[in-house]
Parts: sequence; C-alpha cells; structure tokens
Amino acid sequence: MASRGESFDVFLIVADTVYKGVPYHVVCGWAEQGRANADDKLRPAGSTAPWMRFGDHPMVSDFLPRKPRTAPIPKAGPGQPVASVAASSLYPEEPAHAIEMDRWKKTPDDDDDDVDMIPLIDVSLVLLIFFMLTTAVSSSSPVRVPGMKNTGKLSKDPDALTVYLDKRPNGDIFYGVGVGAAGPTKENNNLQSAGDLSDRLDTILGKVSRAPEVRIACHVDLQRAYVKQVAQDLEKRRLKGTIAFYAAEVNEVKK
Repeated sequence: MASRGESFDVFLIVADTVYKGVPYHVVCGWAEQGRANADDKLRPAGSTAPWMRFGDHPMVSDFLPRKPRTAPIPKAGPGQPVASVAASSLYPEEPAHAIEMDRWKKTPDDDDDDVDMIPLIDVSLVLLIFFMLTTAVSSSSPVRVPGMKNTGKLSKDPDALTVYLDKRPNGDIFYGVGVGAAGPTKENNNLQSAGDLSDRLDTILGKVSRAPEVRIACHVDLQRAYVKQVAQDLEKRRLKGTIAFYAAEVNEVKK
C-alpha cells in the first residue's frame, strides 16, 4: 500500500517522458486533473520493478476520472417506475474509499514548524556588541554637572566637606579638600592622586565629632572614571558611618 511519503517514477506515454521521484500526492493530483490517464505507467521511485498502469494500480486508479456507464438500463419490474431504475443504474453508490479521499491530501511536514534561530542569535550578538561599546565610551565621557553658583543651596552644614577634582591646562589631574564654605587649605590642596586624597580625608574625619556631608566639585571636562574612583571611596566611608552622605552635583569654581 502506498503511503503519504512514498514517491514514484511516472511514465507519461503521450508526452513520452519519465518523471522521477514524484510524491504520491502529486501522482494522485495528476490522475484527478487528467494529466495522467489509465494507460500511463508508474513504479516505485528508483526501482527496476515492472511498470504498472495507472488504471491497474490499487491506490492510484481510484483518482482517475470515472467513465460514464454504458451498460443498458434494466427494465422496470411490475409496479416500479422506469425513472427510478434508470437513475439507480447510471449513478451507483460511491464506494467507501472515495469518501475518505481527503485523508490523502498533502499535510505540512513537522519540520515546517521549526523556528530558525540563527537570525535571532545574530541580532543578539550585534546588540551585545553595541551595548559594550556604549558602556566603554560613556565611562570616558566628561561629567556634565550644574555650575558652582548653586553651592550655597547644597548644604548649610558648616562642617560639610567639599572634595575638589580639578584639571590643569596641561591636562594633569589634582585633588583638594575644603571644610565648610572655605576652599582647600595649602596642605589639603594640589593632591596628586586619589590615594593622597583618601589619606587627607582620614586625617580630617579623625578630628570631627560627627559624620559630615560630602559633596564633589569636579571639573566640567573631567572624565567619569576619576569621579567614580572618588565616589567608591566615599561610599565605603558612608557604609562605615564616617560620613553622612555624598553627592556630585557641582563643577569647578570659576577662577
């Protein structure tokens, strides 16, 4: 018995052409459409079996167009109308297998439902690279903060500390620490590294009676990495309770 996935080699006599590997549902379609007639031949694809007529194949012949019945109409019996006998003879009852022909129609293969993940992976990699590059660029971009004119509104605490991150004309970075409204003293200014700044903060905080507020005043063109380094040191001090809080909301003092 032929199955839905079986293929045939088909020999169309009128066209004198052999089609190889024709799926079963296509063979049945040719028979239904009249492209193949009862005298055309077929055999399993790739085999050397003898050719079989379409009209003799048990699973294909049923799809061939039916020829009108030419048998003589039987005579009506006593009391039976002639019209009813003629109708029953010309149009016999359809065989059971003809009612189930829809089950031989082509259905999609299971593989057609699979999703191709390769384009999705490609898009994900492109987005990952984009976000990595964006992060790398933003870490070196200048800090844009409000001007120093707002410094009087940030805190009224006379013991509040101001950490200065400034930039010389030659590009060198230096640090400073000021207490209250006063700027950094000589010993608390021109610190060359974040480590020197941390040491000065230890000295200053060791003399205060309560944890002060700390604000960061940085140069407008300073890279974020310098501010981040100072902020990480202040965060550790905040967690230990040596400072109340810190914020970077101002830029350099106008000279």
